[in-house]
Amino acid sequence: MRTVSFWIAWWIAGMLCAQISPAERREGFRPLFTGRNSMKVYAGAEWRFERGELTGPVHSAGWIGTTAEYENFILRGEYWIDKGNTHESNSGIFIRAQRTPTPWVDGYEIQISLQDPKNPTGSIYGRVPTNLERMREIAPEKQWNRFEIRACGPFITVRINDEVVQEATLHEHRRGVIGFQQHHPGVTVKFRNLRIKTLSPAECDEGWKPLFNGKDLTGWFPTGLARWSVKDGAIVGEGGMGHLFTEQTFTDFEVRMMIRIRPFKEDSPFKPNNGIYFRAQPNPENRNNWPVGFEAQVFNHEGPDYITGSLYNRVRANRLLTRDGDWFAMRIRAKGDHIQIFVNGQKVVDTRNGDFKSGHIAIQCHDPFTIIETRDIYWRPL
Repeated sequence: MRTVSFWIAWWIAGMLCAQISPAERREGFRPLFTGRNSMKVYAGAEWRFERGELTGPVHSAGWIGTTAEYENFILRGEYWIDKGNTHESNSGIFIRAQRTPTPWVDGYEIQISLQDPKNPTGSIYGRVPTNLERMREIAPEKQWNRFEIRACGPFITVRINDEVVQEATLHEHRRGVIGFQQHHPGVTVKFRNLRIKTLSPAECDEGWKPLFNGKDLTGWFPTGLARWSVKDGAIVGEGGMGHLFTEQTFTDFEVRMMIRIRPFKEDSPFKPNNGIYFRAQPNPENRNNWPVGFEAQVFNHEGPDYITGSLYNRVRANRLLTRDGDWFAMRIRAKGDHIQIFVNGQKVVDTRNGDFKSGHIAIQCHDPFTIIETRDIYWRPL
């Protein structure tokens, strides 16, 4: 049986886990843990509060979480991890999770690992990966790393050490608990300064409007040979070179979407190649040929060609953050001659170019060897 003094100590330690500045308090941030009724060990052994730090049970696996559920919020804190003598430093932060043994499935997990190439730190585990080499630069082990997770409706943004590393759109989970993982014995993982601000629907409204209804191709028209369909809420392009244009045209705007490309056949010798056109028009000499306008390239392989996020034939993206077969987020911002392209929230192109002032947005199917899937397409005027 726990004594009163034990729970008082936990309450004090939990409050110490959240150092909230006066400015944050005015914004509405509060400690995530405020006492014994605000937290629960859902699997594994007890966690410890020591010196204002929440420390995982080194000799077992499991997770601790809030008893309250959260829908729209900003969560801030810091983590510290050391893999010790184990094969990897693996932990995670669960959001909108259900109270089950598998919250990374029954919720979202913001991964912490610098040894997992499929789901490096900052990945939304099993759904939208980050880039391992980039995350090793941003968030080394054995140091305190700041994080901020913003969840507003389907939009999830993750910052680590003030760098945006994730900007995904997901619809599986809308509400759940927040939790912290001890993935396997031998790893030391600690969290501190855990504070949260809940957000109203009005605070989540950033003016994004859907360009695709998720059901059919209303508002779009095709050119070229590609076949276009809607499957599982995504626009699928395949079968040959062609483009799918919005009926609407845009001048100063921002557009965001989730993209996945893969080869038509697993053993195809051709690398998938695609792009997103903007301020574009069907080719006036041959509507079935390449459009006239800007293209944000989608090509997930290093080499002489322009990589994903590049402004094709103009500016090469400063790093490759994506790979074939996995979803990633792309955001394009065009205001006057100022063009910016973001991949998973990371700015990869920032340039000035006034060649095209206005036009359609178009999804490219580059060739018969590539399949492109595009979903969650939103835009807003600038």
